Amino acid sequence: MLFAARQSWLLATLCFTLAAAFRSNGIVLAGYLVWGLVAHPFLTHRNISLPKSLYALLLSTCVFLPFLYHNYTAYLLFCFPPHSTPTPQWCTHTPPSIYTHVQSTYWNVGFLRYWSPSQIPNFILGAPPLALLIAFSVSRLVIIAPGVLASLRGSPQASVVPDAHALAPTSILPHILHTLFMCTTLLFFSHTQIVLRLAAALPTLYWGAAWLLVRDLDAGNHRKTSHGWPWGKIWVWWSALWGTASLALWAAFLPPA
Repeated sequence: MLFAARQSWLLATLCFTLAAAFRSNGIVLAGYLVWGLVAHPFLTHRNISLPKSLYALLLSTCVFLPFLYHNYTAYLLFCFPPHSTPTPQWCTHTPPSIYTHVQSTYWNVGFLRYWSPSQIPNFILGAPPLALLIAFSVSRLVIIAPGVLASLRGSPQASVVPDAHALAPTSILPHILHTLFMCTTLLFFSHTQIVLRLAAALPTLYWGAAWLLVRDLDAGNHRKTSHGWPWGKIWVWWSALWGTASLALWAAFLPPA
């Protein structure tokens, strides 16, 4: 993400491709390439460059290659078995993806399939980072969206005068969209407690924590009129407690590892 922010597209592609080679959700990182090379120039200058669009397509394809390769090798291995072995049903799907088959069959991944009473403790464990990510992202999106929509309509982009804790430049929009996509996936389609380890790789988590702490400072400066909870301080305490507890839990491969 840092390389993408610096417009070092080849280095960003290399990092994103390595991420996708180890974790399938790394393919989502290709969105930063599309944003930087296509979407952002369009919003800023109302211009789409064909060479840059093709370049973005090429780099994004590189990010997808590990995922495609893993699925292709699995297809060759399992979908062309000896005649005495039945062909797995997923081989007839379009596209034939062993990834979606394994996730659905062995990990019970699917829309609302994780929403059961037995999983309530895992939802509770994942609630703090999930709530912070969603709250911060939505609050920033509300600030950024009017200017982006104005740009899409061709009118001068609406100026945004951020307050002391706005953290809302247009440059963070791809991070906001990425975060909301991941949160939606984790909340409705996947094992929600995974957010406890996935969130550490999202810049929005740390921006959100800073946002809460600055809000606490603002509330302290206006103590006579503020009656809110000190969410920044609560977040720091929760992070310290969970960080300590998770060392023991994950070392022993206990939930929510």
